[in-house]
Amino acid sequence: MENNVSFGILFMVAFIGAITPGPDILLVIRNTLYFGILQGLKIWSGIATGWFIFLSIIYFGFAHVLRGNFIQLILSIIGGAYLLYIAYLLCTKSTSKLELENHFITPDGYLKALLVNISNPKAILFFSVIIAPFIQTQLLTSLSILFAGLSSAFLSIIVICAFFRNYINERVFYIIDKVCAVLFIIFSIMLFYHGYTILFIEI
Repeated sequence: MENNVSFGILFMVAFIGAITPGPDILLVIRNTLYFGILQGLKIWSGIATGWFIFLSIIYFGFAHVLRGNFIQLILSIIGGAYLLYIAYLLCTKSTSKLELENHFITPDGYLKALLVNISNPKAILFFSVIIAPFIQTQLLTSLSILFAGLSSAFLSIIVICAFFRNYINERVFYIIDKVCAVLFIIFSIMLFYHGYTILFIEI
C-alpha cells in the first residue's frame, strides 16, 4: 500500500512538473496549435527521447553527471543559442507558414525537439535534483511511472490543443507566434544566465 502511494506521488510530481511553463511544453503547444496533433506527437517524441536519456543516466547511477558544471555550461550555451534561433524564425516577417511547417515537420524536427529538451535547465534540474534523490527503491518501476507521468501530461496537452486549434484563426496564430518568440527569448536569456553563473561564479 505504501509503495502504491509513493508511486502515485511520483506520477503526480512528474505530471505537474511536465505541464509547468518551459521550452518543452511551449514547443509542443505551439506546434500542435499550428500544425495539428501529428506534429505535436512528433515534437513530443523528440522530447520523450530526451527524457529517456536522462532516465537512463539515473538508472545506470550517473545522476551526478547531470549536476556537473561543465555539462550544464555546454548545454546552456547550445540550448540558449537554439532557442534564439527559433525565436528569430518566429519573428521574421518573411517566414511563411509553409517555411515554418517545413522547419518543424521534416525528420530533423524530431532532433530539434530533442535538442531543446536535453539543453533545458528545467529538465536537468528536475531529473538530477528533484527526481534522482526521490527514487531509492524499485528503480525500474519508479522510472517507468515517472516516464508515464511525463508522457500523460504532454499527451493531454496535445489532445487539448488539437481540439482548440479548430477555433483559432490566422490572426490568433500570428499572436501565438509572437508570444512564443518572446517566451523563447526569455528562456534563452535564462539559459545564458545559467551558463554565466556556472562560468564566473561557481567555477
